[in-house]
Amino acid sequence: MTNIYYQEQVLENIARKVLCGYDSALYYGSPAAVPIEEMIEAHGVSLEYQYLRKNGRILGKTIFDEGLEAVYDMENREYTLFPVQAGTILIDASLCEEDASTGRLRFTCAHELAHWILHKKLYTGTGRSAAMITEQSETTLEVQANMLGSAILMPIAQIKRCFYQLRGGRQDGQLIDDMANVFQVSRQAMRIRLTNHRLL
Repeated sequence: MTNIYYQEQVLENIARKVLCGYDSALYYGSPAAVPIEEMIEAHGVSLEYQYLRKNGRILGKTIFDEGLEAVYDMENREYTLFPVQAGTILIDASLCEEDASTGRLRFTCAHELAHWILHKKLYTGTGRSAAMITEQSETTLEVQANMLGSAILMPIAQIKRCFYQLRGGRQDGQLIDDMANVFQVSRQAMRIRLTNHRLL
């Protein structure tokens, strides 16, 4: 499979177009959490929540071709084949089980949407799916999906707006916490976004 290379600014521009195509207030209005699940469905992509692996190693998968996917049946403690249509994002159901995983759930959704937007032409017809795997070595396609996913969940215009609204009187740790709450992302994701744009 051939890689496509995107510069960071191009990914930021794609994120802006995706957000404004759904609702321009997400980019130009008041800072708020992006409704990522609704945005996925607006792209004509179905969301399914399944246990993807017994050990939770795979958090999400983007399906580009109709077929069968192995999922884990928690009740019967066995793998089973699950029919999927092209244009389906599978999210590991364990991410829905506790509030502490909200940031990770939202980021996984954004990461998989990014694969659909960026890599659909690369994967369609290959029978392969794009999977977000914990502790995976970062391939070019995974890095791109992470970057675009971050730019969609934390639009840079909104991040800067929120940063300048909230920074007065706050230490970095409190600022990161407060901004992570506004955008409903993990502290780690917010810290990385702020650091990459030299706001910390």
